Amino acid sequence: MSIKVSVGVIGGRELEKALQELGSEVAGKGGGLVKNALNAAGRDVEARMKANVPVDTGRLQRSIIRFRERNPRRLSEIVYVGPKAGKTRSDESGAWYAAIVEFQGGKGGRGAGFMRRSIHHDQDTATIRRNLATGIERVARKVGNKNAQAIGARIKKL
Repeated sequence: MSIKVSVGVIGGRELEKALQELGSEVAGKGGGLVKNALNAAGRDVEARMKANVPVDTGRLQRSIIRFRERNPRRLSEIVYVGPKAGKTRSDESGAWYAAIVEFQGGKGGRGAGFMRRSIHHDQDTATIRRNLATGIERVARKVGNKNAQAIGARIKKL
């Protein structure tokens, strides 16, 4: 069970050119700037999800995790946030009933919606943009690319 939210970062030709000029510095080891920006937004979503979840035993709250899909052949980064199911019903590290709580709820039949309420599109997109711009500025200073540094500063102001 998952709710998929996709965020596309479209910054025009000048941003694309600046990122290409920075080359491997942007990608970095294990994902680089994009990974860092997505993890920052993922941390916020994870914290809101843990705060919104109805706590009965605490098992569902403890099962909420954030992890990155590792696929070196892909050109995109994916960060998942949500409850892990566990291997069996008796597995205490997971919560197999997360979908029931999210969509159906308890005896009243009204779902809790703790996952849906945890995603704030504008706020999360702004976090990604801010972290990405800061990273671009930092790498541009390190490499000495004034063009990319100016683009990073412009993105931050948006």
